[in-house]
Amino acid sequence: MTGIGKTSLVKQVYNDPLIIKEFETRLFLHIGPDYTRSEDIVLRVLDELGVVIPSDKLDTDCLQKQLSEALSTQKYLVVLDDVWADLILPDFQENRKKSLIIIISQIQRFYDYIYTQKFIILPFLNDDDSWKLLHHTAFSNREEKCSRELEKIGKKIAKNCEGLPAAIIQVGENLRGKSFEEWKTLSEKEDPLVITRYDDTPLSKALFFSYMMLPHYLKPFFLYIGVFPKHYGISRSKLIKLWFSEAFLDAYLGIEKTGDILDLLIRQSVVLREKHASVNSFKIKNCRLHFTFRSLCVSEAKSEKFFHILKKYTDCTPENIRRQQRLCVHNNVVLAFTQVHEWMESVPNVRSLLCFGPKQQYPVLLPLCFRLLKVLDALAIRFYEFPHQLLALLHLTYLSITCDRELPNSISTLWNLEVLIFTRHHNIKLSNNGPVYLPIDIWNMHKLKQLYCKGFDLPLPPDDSHLENLLTVSGVSVHSCITKVLSRIPNLNRIAVQIESAHDSTETFNFFDHVASLYEKFESFKCVVVNPNLSSQIVRSVPNFPMNIRKISLSGCGLPWENMEVIASLPNLIVLKLRWYAFSGPLWKTSTAQFPSLHVLLLEDLDIENLEFDILHLRWVIFRHCYKLKNISDQFKYTKLLEIDDCSPSFMKKMREWRSFSGAEAKISSSITDL
Repeated sequence: MTGIGKTSLVKQVYNDPLIIKEFETRLFLHIGPDYTRSEDIVLRVLDELGVVIPSDKLDTDCLQKQLSEALSTQKYLVVLDDVWADLILPDFQENRKKSLIIIISQIQRFYDYIYTQKFIILPFLNDDDSWKLLHHTAFSNREEKCSRELEKIGKKIAKNCEGLPAAIIQVGENLRGKSFEEWKTLSEKEDPLVITRYDDTPLSKALFFSYMMLPHYLKPFFLYIGVFPKHYGISRSKLIKLWFSEAFLDAYLGIEKTGDILDLLIRQSVVLREKHASVNSFKIKNCRLHFTFRSLCVSEAKSEKFFHILKKYTDCTPENIRRQQRLCVHNNVVLAFTQVHEWMESVPNVRSLLCFGPKQQYPVLLPLCFRLLKVLDALAIRFYEFPHQLLALLHLTYLSITCDRELPNSISTLWNLEVLIFTRHHNIKLSNNGPVYLPIDIWNMHKLKQLYCKGFDLPLPPDDSHLENLLTVSGVSVHSCITKVLSRIPNLNRIAVQIESAHDSTETFNFFDHVASLYEKFESFKCVVVNPNLSSQIVRSVPNFPMNIRKISLSGCGLPWENMEVIASLPNLIVLKLRWYAFSGPLWKTSTAQFPSLHVLLLEDLDIENLEFDILHLRWVIFRHCYKLKNISDQFKYTKLLEIDDCSPSFMKKMREWRSFSGAEAKISSSITDL
């Protein structure tokens, strides 16, 4: 990310006396965005090294060969700063002189993730180092002293800079010579800096330049991430659904292709990764914006009428919301003002209404007068009754809502819906209650791609009814997982099932035995048994999964480890997550032929004591809250990433010893201290 100190760090190394002594020739070149081709950069390096290239030798292969030869004659240190092009350098297999090329760039290229030993992403500063840098900048005069009260406020300001050195230095310069009250006022603000394109500071210029360097087609995707509040957990799946519903991409690219855009933004270093996806470690599961980029997003979006945030009463005035296409409510309390409703109703062209404020315990009236509305995310707003005004919003493609009642049968009038997320504020079921079904007309919503309906089930379909575009079903119980239902969803590739052990009978999961052959591209199956009875087995057998399934997550099923053989034989299974009594018993033993493709394994809240796992190709293994676990196989030493969180003290001690022995990365933590 810009401002994190890449160039400053490399300059310190470059000018170190030991480095000067070690390298016969050093070269520090600022490249910049004008060099868009790899060949031009290599040609400039050769020119600086004094190598003359004939005009007929300017093709890529010749230039690569010339550079390789030039760097083999002496021991060179070449630094290429501010590189924006996708630079490809020769592989120095015969580099006997041990010459080095350091590339400083904001662009993270795909091959960087492959050659990780040559690729360094600088981390953000921790809270202590942030305060030290802020203190050093703000109190440059050694005679100035910082009181304890001011230090406490200063540490809060430093923390709010989110570890970015350039932001800390800018804030420190702004605070130099300021009074206690001015420090206190800044500490109470959401952000210590406001970033706009018109600022004349080095940081603002650099951030805006990074934004302008984005390819034109990426800019709306980047700006859209600013609709979320600060510190909001932005999940990849939610963001992609919103992007797709906003029609940012042509429909033929599909919802999965849209996810590649997020990876591109991360490689451009304008979006930060929070958590990696388990199926594909090159993709991320959660992301966020640094406050500096988020501030720029908000200011750019407001000026371009891309979106407008409603957080205070004054944000809702007509002059602020006029001609805005997207309204983002970050404080749902503003919706309690009658005047705010009148102002919002005077903006007829709103296409998206996003309510991301804290969840409300009591209902808040939501204006639903926007006839052209395409996206409504009101999951944080509680409705006692289903708001029938919604049924007039015929352009809706995305609807996310929390309601204490059931969906009306007339929901099918929203025939453009592609994403439907419907939850209850409280999901209370009595022991004598049967399943609660969605309206029968759900089968007439043929554009539906994603259905999330926790606590509800799909009814039996009418004759000849199909949901041919539906890809994901989540929150249903096993009453939806019958052949008569699933066979009418031919392209389903993800399903998440929830079993209420208090009133659902013992389940056998025999539904996959009949329909597994239908789902050639099946991606993921998840089953959660809510409040399982640990003295009994809720699920009697493991389903006959589709052979191409890639991810299985189980919780509360109470299966014996002997039943794992069915799962272990799946040829394409990449991720297996077992939580909270998913399997029960002291010993799990596998053989070499099992789990041929497994890369990720999670064991959480299980009573397992010994794990004999004869698999060598695991990349990521997580043990969490397995307090009886004593021993695991030696093969786990060779796992690329091993995480142990709050297990037995003896087991964690053994893992610490392994960490010192093995070159694999190991993260060991407990509720008491990080080890």
